[in-house]
Amino acid sequence: MHQEWDKRYRETQHLYGSEANVFIQDISQRYAISGRTLAIAEGEGRNILYLARTAREKHLAFNAEAWDYSQVALENAQVYAQEQGIELQTRQIDLTTVKWPEDQYDNILCVFGHVDPATRLKTLQGVRQALKNHGHFIGEVYSKAQFAYKTGGPGNPDFLYDPQEILEVFEDDHIVHFFVGDVERYEGQLHQGKSHVIQFMIEVIKK
Repeated sequence: MHQEWDKRYRETQHLYGSEANVFIQDISQRYAISGRTLAIAEGEGRNILYLARTAREKHLAFNAEAWDYSQVALENAQVYAQEQGIELQTRQIDLTTVKWPEDQYDNILCVFGHVDPATRLKTLQGVRQALKNHGHFIGEVYSKAQFAYKTGGPGNPDFLYDPQEILEVFEDDHIVHFFVGDVERYEGQLHQGKSHVIQFMIEVIKK
């Protein structure tokens, strides 16, 4: 499967566009996102690099890390990071087998990171485990309703999110922002038009 994604990223520069996801842009203007920050299923780094630039402009400490299944995508991300003068740590990671660390990150991002149901649950649990106390899980993903829209996302509806899945894993935490509904998204060739998404910013509270 990673060979298929490598091929996509080789053939199309900025497969999902060069600009950060609109929700990530909006949330970073409302809240100061700083510290050790990981973006999972991050592709060519558009979101993590945007947050790094924003933190730099605001004179905030920021440590950027990106995981993705495609080594080609991560190599592209490193090129873009160097062009922008940003230090970016990258790791080729398969979310089906990754061993999540504990209490390591101030923020974890997931923008349109879609996996099978079993891996999705493990990923959500892993994200919570890897966040520090008062760390934030931030992202935008396609909901189950997106399957009817045909404007982006997986062709298999099992790979789409149910809002309840997220809320159940983070039921003991503080919901800073949670939205389910229609947005317009134009990101590269693969996200084009009205989309049904779940947006979230959740502060993890560890007792």
